[in-house]
Amino acid sequence: MKHYIIASHGTFAKGIYESIKIIVGEQENVHLINGFVESNDIEEDIKKVMNEIPENAEIIAMSDVFGGSVNNELMKHLGRENYYLITGMNLPLLMQIFLAGDGNTKEIIENIVNSEDTTPKFCNPLIEDVSQEDEF
Repeated sequence: MKHYIIASHGTFAKGIYESIKIIVGEQENVHLINGFVESNDIEEDIKKVMNEIPENAEIIAMSDVFGGSVNNELMKHLGRENYYLITGMNLPLLMQIFLAGDGNTKEIIENIVNSEDTTPKFCNPLIEDVSQEDEF
């Protein structure tokens, strides 16, 4: 059974999961870590969540920013079997993770993080391209 950890500085984790619930519905086994909101001890907050998850469970952890304290604490668990950590989370990434279904988790994650659907896009050039086409 998969468990999901959504972790961030502040209430970003809660907010992005609220959006997920609107788009794809409530998900099972989701653990939210809103760092530095109720506690200033992110290490303890993460340990508490990790202890709630069965040892043999598969875990997909997602954090807000690489190099931040939340991600750094989650990285300490990389040696755990069936533990996968993704950083730089955004709404399209979470949508695809939750809709991915079963299969090889590592391959699924690699495909999702390498997809153009989950990367930021600069939209201004799209308008410029349309404007140039209209001129002809």
